[in-house]
Order: sequence, then structure tokens, then C-alpha cells
Amino acid sequence: MTAAVPSPVDSLIEAAKRLTRDERVDFFDRFTEVLGNGDESESATLSPEWMAEVNRRIADDEAGLSEWIPAADVLQALRASLKLPA
Repeated sequence: MTAAVPSPVDSLIEAAKRLTRDERVDFFDRFTEVLGNGDESESATLSPEWMAEVNRRIADDEAGLSEWIPAADVLQALRASLKLPA
């Protein structure tokens, strides 16, 4: 019987488990940057339900019903809740 070859994602997860807490924070920060730099021509098609939700949120924002929280504040709160360094 041959062992299954792990997927690249499985390999990354296993490697991430061996990182220190600080290394995981650094990995997370750098990985989220990579996610933001994708090829925009490969954008995913949203389901009609998600498009309706997106349109609802846009309408709420345009009507002044939304409260925006800067990403830096969200990340800071997340790190604090996980007791991670800033």
C-alpha cells in the first residue's frame, strides 16, 4: 500500500503547526498580503444570494447605515484577544 501524497495545503498546515507563535503571526500577516495580490482577472463568480447580500450592504453604506472599522483596528483587537504581540 502506498501513502497518499499530501496536498500543498496540507504541507503548509503541517509546517505552520511547527512554527512559534511569533512565526505564525508573521506567516499570517504575510499570507494575507499574498491573498490581496491575486490576479483580479480570476475573480470568483458569486452566487445570486451573495450578490444580493453585497448589494444590500452597499445600499446600507450609501444610506449611511454602516459603521466601518479600519482593518488595522480589527487586527489589533484580534491580536489582543489572542494575546499576540502587536
